Amino acid sequence: GRIAAFCTNARVLFSEEEKIWRVAGDPTEAAMLVFSSKLGFHKDDLERESPLVGEIPFDYKLKYHATIHQLDGQKFLAVVGAPEVILGLSQKVWRGGKSYHLSKEEKQKLESIFLSMSREGLRVVALAAAFGEPRLRRESRDALEMLAPEEIKSLTFVGFFGMKDALRPEVRDAMQKAISAGIRVVMITGDHKVTAQAIAKEAGIYRAGDTILTGQDIDAFSDAELSEKFVKTSVFARVTPEHKLRIIKAYKARGEIVAMTGDGVNDAPSLVAADLGVAMGKIGTEVAKEASDIVLLDDNFGSIVSAVEEGRSIYKTIKKVILYLFSTSWGESMTITGALLLGYPLPLLPAQIIWLNFVTDGFLDVALAMEPKEEELLRGNFERPKKYLIDKLMTQRMFIMAIPMMIGTLFLFKGYFENDLAKAWTISLTTLAVFQWFNAWNCRHESKSIFQMNPLANKFLVGATLIVISLQLLVIYNPLMQKFLRTSPLEPSEWFVIIPIAASIVLVEEIRKFFYRKKALIPVL
Repeated sequence: GRIAAFCTNARVLFSEEEKIWRVAGDPTEAAMLVFSSKLGFHKDDLERESPLVGEIPFDYKLKYHATIHQLDGQKFLAVVGAPEVILGLSQKVWRGGKSYHLSKEEKQKLESIFLSMSREGLRVVALAAAFGEPRLRRESRDALEMLAPEEIKSLTFVGFFGMKDALRPEVRDAMQKAISAGIRVVMITGDHKVTAQAIAKEAGIYRAGDTILTGQDIDAFSDAELSEKFVKTSVFARVTPEHKLRIIKAYKARGEIVAMTGDGVNDAPSLVAADLGVAMGKIGTEVAKEASDIVLLDDNFGSIVSAVEEGRSIYKTIKKVILYLFSTSWGESMTITGALLLGYPLPLLPAQIIWLNFVTDGFLDVALAMEPKEEELLRGNFERPKKYLIDKLMTQRMFIMAIPMMIGTLFLFKGYFENDLAKAWTISLTTLAVFQWFNAWNCRHESKSIFQMNPLANKFLVGATLIVISLQLLVIYNPLMQKFLRTSPLEPSEWFVIIPIAASIVLVEEIRKFFYRKKALIPVL
């Protein structure tokens, strides 16, 4: 208990506002502080009785934390660190109030105890001390000189301290969602290899056939060799901040998009190097928060998965709106260009083009942006956004949708413009408007048929469609609007021709979706 209290700089503070205890500092050291307090060793009282003379804070390379205190007129060396390191530095063992020589057989027995604790997922540290040693009795020696790495030896092993950093109940479910979404999760930790494996297995990160790399392994590999090992590696154990940074850079060199979570000062370089740095909001240091791109307020991994889903939904929605606007614009442009090439009069007047772009498109594209999240966003490998939002598939869809708009509109326009140009303009305007009504529903999903989708799932699109239909009827049959947009009334028989021709855009897109699903082996949901 005394050693645990000496070698901790953490504090456990009670929040009067939240009525809960808060940890300030390293969680492992905080657990040691609570443990020592329960045994009756209170840090504040101990420091008054045994003033701190010198200290070496925990170092990732040394893997221990050492302090020297003045105790009963002598110097007391307390050391807490990685079990394999502390056992290597120990030559004695404390048992029954006395120190005894630590034999090779007993050291092996202690190692097996440590490994057994680690297999249970315990974060294990070892405690050791030196008291009354000749090297500590020399008054002429400086405390920092006594704490030199070469002087931390011939320790008396005292015991192991195990802490269960229990996983939150929602972690495993969130991990499964991440994996099913095509997100590869790896653990990078300073814990022992066995502990890391146990925790990773419990969380669902480590699976049969996966490999675990330690800091020593990373040092032994070249960048090319390390990159090859990443294929099956799911856990990195006993790593330093330098190792973390190298791992992040190696993943990025493979073309991966990397998100990194961290909470400590030493995580800052890796948080900066990652494509997305995520700092813990509750236990994270201010340095980590400043270095990150996002602060996770609830420290919940499930929130990251939810954020990924929301991000994918936003990305998909933007693409839907762009697809709709560009395909309808292409349809209008190709119709006008086609008419000029064929020697026809202009099929649309400037005011009519403005009507289509600002009124018809205006309502429908806003409604399309309100489309609910797709159910399969966290299923399978999500397409990785490339340099441009408009990719090859989207360009193909724009062209496929624009072609029937042009052909259908020009076909109907040709049948009227020689006898009644005003009626021909009305036919062109209405045909393109109806094409756009159907096209908005086409753009709801990249691969799923509109006949498999609930039409009432997006009530905004239903409402917008009814509004633009009403406005189009107003334009055609209201005398004032007829003068403004140069339209004339349509007969019911003309509607019976316009609607089936405009509906052809649905048939064309449904055929494309069918072959797209077949090629990508996407099931119809």
